[in-house]
Amino acid sequence: MNLNPDNRQIEELLAAIKNINRRLDKLENVASPGLNHPSLDKLSIAEAIANSIFDSKEKACTFEPSKPCDHCSMCNTRGF
Repeated sequence: MNLNPDNRQIEELLAAIKNINRRLDKLENVASPGLNHPSLDKLSIAEAIANSIFDSKEKACTFEPSKPCDHCSMCNTRGF
């Protein structure tokens, strides 16, 4: 068994990795074009809560941005 790969083997491995990364990028774009992962929604809700604590002005509703937040708990019903 050869434990020291030559340059050709390393180049083949790097090319295979690049191909896999290209395919993964393509799959990610097809699966969720422009959408965020649900875990990011959790972070944005936590950020909104922190902002509402530290900000004295009214926060806009997440679902109806033209209206102020009335703490209807719709953010919590999203599963986070």
